Amino acid sequence: MVLSEAAAKALATAARGAQRKLAVIFDDVKAAPFRPGDLQERDTQGRVNEVVVVGDWLVTYWPDHAVRELRIVRLERVED
Repeated sequence: MVLSEAAAKALATAARGAQRKLAVIFDDVKAAPFRPGDLQERDTQGRVNEVVVVGDWLVTYWPDHAVRELRIVRLERVED
């Protein structure tokens, strides 16, 4: 699994409880990286990114088939 710079920064600055929750989300996504997310969006390269919504977090990723890696590109906390 590879985190973008922005995702790594969001993870590093999140509270400890949020980091634990995100670790569980990452494990879940790694277990089935090719299943569709709750939403899809295209990036600037035209690649489809999957977005999973878990609790108050949005995790945007895409599986890189060529190198067999999961690319986490964005972590966003959703607040009411």
